[in-house]
Amino acid sequence: MFNTPVAIFTFNRPYLTERLIGILAHIKPSRILVVSDGPRPNVPGDAEKCAAVRRLFDHLEWECQVDRNFAASNMGSFPRNASGLNWVFEQAEEAIILEDDCVPDLSFFPYCEELLEKYREDSRIGLISGNNFLNSKYQHGLPSYFFSIYATTWGWASWRRTWEKVEINMPYWPEFRNSGALGLTVCNLEEEEYWRIIYDEIQAKKRKNAWDYQLILTCMRFKLLTIVPAVNLVSNVGFGFDATNCLDINSPLSNVSAHNLPLPLRHPNREESSTKVDKLIFDIRFGNSRRHLLSKHMPRLNKILHKMQHSFSLVYCIKLVRSVVSKLLVPFK
Repeated sequence: MFNTPVAIFTFNRPYLTERLIGILAHIKPSRILVVSDGPRPNVPGDAEKCAAVRRLFDHLEWECQVDRNFAASNMGSFPRNASGLNWVFEQAEEAIILEDDCVPDLSFFPYCEELLEKYREDSRIGLISGNNFLNSKYQHGLPSYFFSIYATTWGWASWRRTWEKVEINMPYWPEFRNSGALGLTVCNLEEEEYWRIIYDEIQAKKRKNAWDYQLILTCMRFKLLTIVPAVNLVSNVGFGFDATNCLDINSPLSNVSAHNLPLPLRHPNREESSTKVDKLIFDIRFGNSRRHLLSKHMPRLNKILHKMQHSFSLVYCIKLVRSVVSKLLVPFK
């Protein structure tokens, strides 16, 4: 039996949830905490799909304590996940967190369990990620993981002590931004501007909120490090039309392969991040998404420019193009 609690966040995709349960059957966790959003009232078939997801946990193939936190009606992705995480860490001091579209390699589980124990009392460590987007290959003799300032959460584990620091409404954000603390935390001005736009817009209610942004900012605020595996351990297979946030099936982050991490783990000598590595993680996980969106819309931009070139002054054209590009470059999840 695997004794670390595993929390699963579900909604209306029984085929994904069933696949994840099939993976869990190999390790047989002794406790599962299920968080589920309710059906949308105006979406045909939603109630049936949500009910099908919930029934999957009624008769597992192994003996297991299943704790359920089911929403009676649809709350939406952000409030459901945020309230669900509150509930998970009220029930358990530490947990592994998986959304229904996360497909973990089996080595993800002992990796999380060992590191949850090792760093349980180390207040410098915020969470344990299953994500490595650097296309790394495991090299024998080198450490099994490293550290980053960036919290990535497509399959992760953490402690109550970390989630308790997260303030969803971010009342501290203006002071944190204006004090220069953000610029001192990230690698360069590009990253600082990226995050400034996100958190300014969240506070102004101009963009869709999301709990993982608050977790990232919390780790920056308290200088908490994220543990990153030497190879990618979790694949996000949920990109597509039925996703809530990850809609672009052509995203470079979609279906990144998961690999086995050899055990026993080899621990690094020091708990510190690398500016060079952090910049790579930013460029691939966040910056690539922005550039991908821009390249996707470039033909449209060129068409607009062609139509405008004989109709407006050069100065006006430049201003208009800058405006369009700036909107496309606004960060998105």
